[in-house]
Amino acid sequence: MEEALAVAEQEKPIEEGDGPEEGYAPVPWTRKKIVLAVVIGVVVAALSLGCAAALYLHTIDLALTGGMDAAQQDDLAEALQPPKPKNAAPSEHAVEAEAPVSSAYYVAILGCDARPNETIARSDVTMLARIDTDTGTVHLVSVPRDMMVEIEGHGTQKINAALAFGGPAGAVRALSAFAGVPITHYVELRFEQLVELVDRLGGVTVDVPEGFTSDTSGITLAAGTQTLNGEEALAFARERHAVSSGDFSRAAAQRAIISAIADEVLASPPTKLPSLVGSLASCVTTDYTVAELADTALALKDTGITVYSAACPSYSFGEGGISYVGTMYDEWRAMMQRVDAGLDPADESAEIPEPQASDEDLGAATNARSPRDYSGRIDQAGFKDN
Repeated sequence: MEEALAVAEQEKPIEEGDGPEEGYAPVPWTRKKIVLAVVIGVVVAALSLGCAAALYLHTIDLALTGGMDAAQQDDLAEALQPPKPKNAAPSEHAVEAEAPVSSAYYVAILGCDARPNETIARSDVTMLARIDTDTGTVHLVSVPRDMMVEIEGHGTQKINAALAFGGPAGAVRALSAFAGVPITHYVELRFEQLVELVDRLGGVTVDVPEGFTSDTSGITLAAGTQTLNGEEALAFARERHAVSSGDFSRAAAQRAIISAIADEVLASPPTKLPSLVGSLASCVTTDYTVAELADTALALKDTGITVYSAACPSYSFGEGGISYVGTMYDEWRAMMQRVDAGLDPADESAEIPEPQASDEDLGAATNARSPRDYSGRIDQAGFKDN
């Protein structure tokens, strides 16, 4: 089975006429842009402190959105939604103005696999994060990149094609429909450029589930808890060929790296924050502003942070010569109920609060197109982890 799945790993081609003439490809972050940001920071430092700080923050804000053009930013702004009212399932009779807004909100985290000179890029990483600054709880949930879904106007596709067809906004809409939650923020990661950030942090500590030697970088990692430098962290986050569960293992590694980076950033002294912000701006594209990121970091620093990690319950299968991942609908719905309630997503014995139990949108996967009857495919299920 493992060998068959490896052979069937090819992507469904994005055919001519199937999408826009030029699909989404992130605007490349060049060394020239980084140098320009540094120069601007030096210049404004000569001005009054207040003016310099304002200009510096504005420069970083521009850097954070620098991977999108103006039209993509506008489209993304329309796709993003405010958090749901606190402790309330959606209701057509609800008066939103009177309902308290929850401190918890959802973030789409995408990793783009665009190569130089490519005009169409699928998302190499699709992840949903739930952040609750009141409780200090963060949920990271991976959705397999080969998940079979329908993308409006393009028929049955893998969910990672949503970014290619519709840019950041298209990816947000696809993930929102699949998870059944409003998505408030968008983060696009460039894992290759996380190397500098990890090294500035002095490395990140993760638990490597199984040892491997990367067939691309040649880096060897032993199993067990250890501190990885930037290049080692990248190898861990990228490896799928030399590990037992392929893309499922890689998704777990990516969640581990993101969680470890968050831990290190929150533990860093204030004197290191300026350089960390600069490094962060070079490896992400997001609608977040520096002020919003700072507010979130400070809130989580005050409460302490608990991170839950999980993957959408799923299985691999082939159709029409294409490899897909299918949704385990009942398990996914139950997991999203636990996530939305702030519970451990792996605790199947947890009692689901009434607001989540009665919310029919949670985990509805309305855009999923894999078989609804998957009882005979459980032996192909991707591993669960927490």
